[in-house]
Amino acid sequence: MGSQLKTKNPTKQRNRIAKASSFHRHKLMSVRVSKDLRKKYKVKRIPVRKGDTVYVTSGDFVGTEGKVQSADYKNQKLFIEGIAREKADKSKIMYPIHVSKVVIRRFGKVGTKRKASLERKAKQALEIEDEDISEVITEIEEEE
Repeated sequence: MGSQLKTKNPTKQRNRIAKASSFHRHKLMSVRVSKDLRKKYKVKRIPVRKGDTVYVTSGDFVGTEGKVQSADYKNQKLFIEGIAREKADKSKIMYPIHVSKVVIRRFGKVGTKRKASLERKAKQALEIEDEDISEVITEIEEEE
């Protein structure tokens, strides 16, 4: 979906996100991965799921870490354990956090689909690195 947003007009961008299919909505819920997981899995971003442990990087709840209780794909928001607001009648409600404000610290249950996705992305990353290395070597040989 990111490559399809070729307009700079914010109204059109919001419109396309609002009318996106469920497949694109899932891709829009991609979240940055912590440095430790990035080294291990060779992945920068991956769609967040219920059960993942995330760290809030900005906003009122910066520095909070908790498990994802649920994900709102329509509005690109996450409901995280331990993040709640108090209403006027002193009852607590879950407070939604936008996906751009969190980083995945630990994966929840890694099922077969997510495992396959991580392996595929790692393989792509390694192939790209190998191609870059071979291009650099050929350029050096041509200069000599």
